[in-house]
Amino acid sequence: AAHLLTMQAFHKVLPKGTVNFVAGPGRSTTPPLMKSGKIDGLAFIGGSIVADGLIKDHPHPHRLKVFLQLEANNMAIYFSDLFDGKKSVDALDNALDQAIIGSLNYNGQRCTALKLHMVPVLHAEEFAQLLSARVDEMSVGLPWQTDDNGKYSAVTPLPNAKRIKYMKELLDDALTKGAKIMNHQGGKVIGGPESTLMVPAVLYPVTSDMRLYEEEQFGPLIPVIPYDDLDTVLAFGRDGVYAQQVSIFTKSDAAQVAPLLDAFSAVFGKINLNSQCGRSPDMLPFSGRRSSAMGVMSVKDALKEFSTPTVVAYKASNDETGKSNRELANQLQKTTNFMQPIV
Repeated sequence: AAHLLTMQAFHKVLPKGTVNFVAGPGRSTTPPLMKSGKIDGLAFIGGSIVADGLIKDHPHPHRLKVFLQLEANNMAIYFSDLFDGKKSVDALDNALDQAIIGSLNYNGQRCTALKLHMVPVLHAEEFAQLLSARVDEMSVGLPWQTDDNGKYSAVTPLPNAKRIKYMKELLDDALTKGAKIMNHQGGKVIGGPESTLMVPAVLYPVTSDMRLYEEEQFGPLIPVIPYDDLDTVLAFGRDGVYAQQVSIFTKSDAAQVAPLLDAFSAVFGKINLNSQCGRSPDMLPFSGRRSSAMGVMSVKDALKEFSTPTVVAYKASNDETGKSNRELANQLQKTTNFMQPIV
């Protein structure tokens, strides 16, 4: 329905043929378009394997203007000062709130979701328990179902059985290698063998030999990773395949955050302080590096990504030739569409 409204809006304000909609599955419609060689720009949100395939389908890939938003393995980093007792209650509560929203909004199925939670080893189990308590309070059900307080389900089904199968693979791998499910019924599929409704699972301790450490789960699995020092965190950022965003949670430890900020400024597209990862607001650049993105998106940057400047130039010397050039340019500005002022 949303696409129909968009089409109607374009139809009202744009000349015929300016924007064209092609209906059908992307797997069957997009490759032939790319192979035709008539596509000059590709804006794609999805997986890097598919993106690479579409670009290779083009007979002249060097001609393509490409904008991609792909996978991400965004980590949240928590500092020890969050666990200083009563002095840090508000800061820790905020971090837990943001961890839940960041991990489970849309069931964790967004590239900007928090995929990993890095917690100091002395506080990691406590954090996992606190996180689990909040997950246990969330309602799990179908989108139109409500709880006793009239609130709609906070966790809803995954789109297909393939996602459930992948969640189970990641769960089994982590459990086999020593992780535990910390929350009640975590990882349980509700509703029978055909159901795709999974209870979120908080997993602790997750270690670097587990698939969850490097693979994007894109679902309701919340890995808690204990770290001994910030070198572990820095190494993950430095060596990771993905580089979209990172979240840093602290009460006020600017001295320790500063080195992370300096290191990560050349890695991630966005560094969030005491907040979950996210795209908005749309006036800010939305970018990434490595296998997470190509190009920059915002209201302004999106226009630049798919625009190529064309310059009309002339010699403005003080002789007769220069005078003639200026007169010619002035006349062209009045008579051509291209040189008309935009505003």
